[in-house]
Amino acid sequence: MDKKLSVSEVFYSIQGEGATTGVPSVFLRLAGCNLMCGGMGTQFDKELHNGATWRCDTIEVWMKGKAKPFNEILDEECRTALKMGAHLVVTGGEPTMQQKNLMHFFDWLEKNISSDIYIECETNGTNAAELLSQRVNQFNCSPKLSNSGNDKSLRLNPDAIKQLNKFNTWFKFVISGKQDWEEIKEDYLPLIDRQKILLMPAGSNKKLLNQNKKTVAELCKKHYLKYTGRLQIEIWNQATGV
Repeated sequence: MDKKLSVSEVFYSIQGEGATTGVPSVFLRLAGCNLMCGGMGTQFDKELHNGATWRCDTIEVWMKGKAKPFNEILDEECRTALKMGAHLVVTGGEPTMQQKNLMHFFDWLEKNISSDIYIECETNGTNAAELLSQRVNQFNCSPKLSNSGNDKSLRLNPDAIKQLNKFNTWFKFVISGKQDWEEIKEDYLPLIDRQKILLMPAGSNKKLLNQNKKTVAELCKKHYLKYTGRLQIEIWNQATGV
């Protein structure tokens, strides 16, 4: 039987966040996640729960997925982009939930598309990713804070974070207020290298993003940290599919 991935969407664009911002990229969004940013219940009413101050803006996409054989996942535009040097960004949801089949998919890509694809993998850092590390060039880890509405017992896995820190990983934190840095210092600085930290303003549209930009920029200046924006919001005012 052909191996498959549970896929929510695939599209070609430019990377909008993190260390490789601006790089042409094919986004492979996988279905399913083990967290609910915005608090449990937000998937039904789109409101904030459990103390959340922001909401995952791709819930409505990653909650829907279709199991696809490898040869049906990429359209011609995406195949051409990868052959021309675009990065493959595996996102979600939470890609580490499909690690074994992802490894088979990477084998398929090498044989059928290109043997030289730069692979980025997005993760919330709650699962070990040692298997994926054998093929992934760069992890973009977005550990969750209390502002996500997820219980700490679910969102913080120190062993997984320390393991990711050993790889080529950037740790991107969503910031909605100055108090978030105190939480990062307490829970994450003991586990990761400071120079790998990126702070990103919360905001699922231009208005919300603009409200947080200055706060995050000032935090980065004060604590000598790197800032990352959200180009997909700034350019298209959309979080996904562009």
